[in-house]
Amino acid sequence: MSEASPLNHLLSGFLPATDAENVEKEVVKIEALPVVRVLDDLRTPPAENDPSELIMHRFLYRGGVCLLLGPTGVGKSSLLMQLAIHFALGKALFGITPGTAYRERGMRILLIQAENDEGDLAEMRDGVLAGCELTPAEKAQASSRIMVCTVNDRSSDKFALTLDALLTEHGPFDLVMVDPAFAYLGGDSNSQKDVSRFMRELLNPLLHRHQVGMILAHHTNKPLRGKEKDNWEAGDYAYLGAGSAEWINPARAALALRSIGSDSVFELRAPKRGKRLRWEDDDKQPTVTQFIAHHRDVGVICWRKADPAEVEELLADSGPGRRRKTHPVEILHCIAANEGQSQRTYRAMGSQVLGCSDGTVRTLIENALSNGWIRFTIKGKQKLYVLTEKGKAMGNNHLPTHDWTGNWAETLSEDN
Repeated sequence: MSEASPLNHLLSGFLPATDAENVEKEVVKIEALPVVRVLDDLRTPPAENDPSELIMHRFLYRGGVCLLLGPTGVGKSSLLMQLAIHFALGKALFGITPGTAYRERGMRILLIQAENDEGDLAEMRDGVLAGCELTPAEKAQASSRIMVCTVNDRSSDKFALTLDALLTEHGPFDLVMVDPAFAYLGGDSNSQKDVSRFMRELLNPLLHRHQVGMILAHHTNKPLRGKEKDNWEAGDYAYLGAGSAEWINPARAALALRSIGSDSVFELRAPKRGKRLRWEDDDKQPTVTQFIAHHRDVGVICWRKADPAEVEELLADSGPGRRRKTHPVEILHCIAANEGQSQRTYRAMGSQVLGCSDGTVRTLIENALSNGWIRFTIKGKQKLYVLTEKGKAMGNNHLPTHDWTGNWAETLSEDN
């Protein structure tokens, strides 16, 4: 009979011999215990030249996933191509900036996709190279540092094994782009169990093992209708992705393309960890939104920064030839006529005058903040709102359609 192990000796003091042996058999199945560290041993990453920081300021790092969310057909694939080319050069795109360690050498990127043929991919490449006005040397560098692979015949475990093999055979890479998630899930997108296994058990360990980051393109749900859409708050946009909320939960960051009523101009929002991008609006105020648009030249597949005038026109109109009942600029006229009040006051005023829900007015205020039309000061526990110069100019361009004057302090006190 073989000599009992130290673990068996320890267990036998508490359990019958047979039970102790069974427990030991289960324990040895664990390949390796997770690393345990004293809290004080954790080290802050370096502020400069941190090789783990892929997108500043630790918006995305090696081993992490960033979801790129957007409706079908708007140009997620071309935006991925444009990001890949810029990152391969160490350049920022729309304020999405590579870590300092990659400014000189750029990133090495693997793009895995399922839906575009070679012609589509070549058109996107050529559109970005032409539309972004790169030099011949930059075009050559970007093209040499990006590898493209079409995988449309395997999902779930088979996809993970394929990705593992690609990273091993052709790596090392700094960043992997996968387009789209639906092609590789191999399960029910609405199932928390299926999505959790794909994200947490297949992708995350693989990314950590290869020390590579990932941008994962994912479709959004069908457009919402009615009051449900008006009541969305800032954090809700992280859950734009179709299916289970588990898509966003393990992801470290998210970017979302959202329609504002145009076929060519879209809102680009960073709903998760967006403040780390350190975007600023025209008034130098922090924001997590900006607006981007398709290239103006026919046949050039490339994104550009949207002009303020075209954005303001879209935000002011709900569609061709008609105005919204909850016109976005109306909240500016409300605040202009009653400056220095709390959000609670404006929500009460807005819902009464516009005949809409409290949540709708809250959304109007949030969008006005994101667009740099209003700002607030803090007095005690309240935020008191006023118009910025940009907001005043916007209000002057669109006359009010409601009367915002009146004794609102008296009206509100009566309601309470």
